[in-house]
Parts: sequence; C-alpha cells; structure tokens
Amino acid sequence: MNIPKIDLKELEKMKQDNFRERLEFIEKYVEWIKKTSNKEWSSQQKDLIG
Repeated sequence: MNIPKIDLKELEKMKQDNFRERLEFIEKYVEWIKKTSNKEWSSQQKDLIG
C-alpha cells in the first residue's frame, strides 16, 4: 500500500491562503451590506435561508 507523502509546507501555505481568501470575502460582503439598503439585503438573506 503506497501512502502519498504530504508536503507540510505546502499544506500550511494552502491553509494560510484559504484563511486570507475567507477574510477578503468577509470584508467585501460587509462593504456590500453597508452600501445596500436593508430591504434589499434582508430579502436576499431570506431567499438564501429559504
């Protein structure tokens, strides 16, 4: 049975990249919420939740 080797440095970089991407998404979403009317964004949240 061959077990693939895991590059821990590459895995750590992927983890950091994923974390950075999540933070960027959150920042963009917060900005969108701030500039969008409550009626519009709450309607979209309602549609998302369902």
